[in-house]
Amino acid sequence: MTNPIPSAGETTIIGLPAVNIPMTSNGDRPLTQDDLDTIAKLRPGSALLISTRGAVSGSRYLLDEDEVNVGRDPHADILLDDSTVSRNHAVFKRIGTLFQVEDAGSLNGTYVNRQRVESATLNNGDEIMIGKFRLVFFSPATLNA
Repeated sequence: MTNPIPSAGETTIIGLPAVNIPMTSNGDRPLTQDDLDTIAKLRPGSALLISTRGAVSGSRYLLDEDEVNVGRDPHADILLDDSTVSRNHAVFKRIGTLFQVEDAGSLNGTYVNRQRVESATLNNGDEIMIGKFRLVFFSPATLNA
């Protein structure tokens, strides 16, 4: 059994200058030390999604291409296999060092921090809800923002 991760707002030192990493606030799955180590090693121009709810809870998805498609289609870059997810649900787009999520005309919508969005620029710790799945976003470009 692992020890719980400190609450949001505490500083975590991981071999680099201290960075403020928001913890998941929904309590579904707290970040592990391994998650924090992986976040600290992200390269500029990349980002990481960590699943905190759904059948894939604990899974990590590296965003290191200009576009990453998410959906129920078996050919999606990130496959979320559930009837609450559209075949082509959303697209993560890299614009410079920032990332955006865009809804791809899904039936159930794409949510960022519990707000339905057509498109949104993502910040460190943002929670993206796609169907019943919740993914938390992390990027080195926004670690100290």
